[in-house]
Amino acid sequence: MIFDVSDFQKEVIERSQIKPVVVDFWAAWCGPCRMLSPILEELAEQAKDRWDLAKLNVDELNEVAIECGVSGIPDVRIFISGKEKDRFIGLQPKIAIQNWLEKNLGEGTKKAKWQDSIELFQQGKFHESYVAFEKAKDKPEDAQDSLTCARLVLLANPQKALEMLDSSDRLEDPELFDAISFLARLLLGKEIENWADEKQKKDFMEGIEALKSMDVEKALSQWISLLHQNKNVGQGLVLKAVRSLFYYLGHRHPLSLKYSRPFSTAINI
Repeated sequence: MIFDVSDFQKEVIERSQIKPVVVDFWAAWCGPCRMLSPILEELAEQAKDRWDLAKLNVDELNEVAIECGVSGIPDVRIFISGKEKDRFIGLQPKIAIQNWLEKNLGEGTKKAKWQDSIELFQQGKFHESYVAFEKAKDKPEDAQDSLTCARLVLLANPQKALEMLDSSDRLEDPELFDAISFLARLLLGKEIENWADEKQKKDFMEGIEALKSMDVEKALSQWISLLHQNKNVGQGLVLKAVRSLFYYLGHRHPLSLKYSRPFSTAINI
C-alpha cells in the first residue's frame, strides 16, 4: 500500500506493529525527491503488501519532520514494530534501495506470521485474535517476538504467556513486560490479598472474571468505577491493574482511548 501520511503516530508507528512501513520524507520543490519517488513506488508495488510506503510531505507536516530529526531530503526510513530500524538520505539507485530493503526486512517479515492476530487484537476481538494466533503455529525468535506472542495469548492462557517470557525480554519493553507478567498473575489468582472491604474485593474479582472471558472493556469499566470510590482501593492494586491493562493494550488501542479520560478523572478527584 502507498499512502500520504496525515497521522504519523497511527499511520507509521502503530501500523508498523503489523507490517514494516517505509517513510519517504519529501517535498514538491525537491528535485531528487521527485526522482526517488517513482523508484520507491515501483518497489512498493512489486512488494505485494510485504511492506507499506508512507509518503510524508515535510512542508505539510513540518513539526513531525523536525521531531524525527530530518535535516535534508529525500530522507527514507523503515519502521518495524513501532521503532525506526534504518534510514538512508539522498537519491540512491534502485539496486541499492533493493539491497537496503532486503537487509532490513528480515526482521519485519516475522511480524507477518501473526499479522491477522495482531489486527484482530487491535480491533478488540481478543478471542478471534487468539484463534488466529494458534492457527499460525509460528514460534518466537527474539525478545520482541516473545512479547508479541505473550500479549496475544495472555487472556486465553496466562500460564503460557508467562512461560513465553524470559527475564531478558524485559530489556526490549519494560512496561509491556511488567504489564503482561502482572496481569497473568492476576488471572492465575495471585496478587489478590490485603483487602479490607469484601464488597470492593468482590467487585475487583468480577473484573478479573471479565478478563478471563476476554471482556476487556467490562474489566476496565469495573475497575475504573472502583477507582472513583477510592484511587488507593486494594492498597493500590486496582490502580496497578488498570495501568497494566493500558500498557497491555497499547495507548492508541480503541479501548485505551475510550477509557483514558474516565481513568484520569478517577485518579485526580
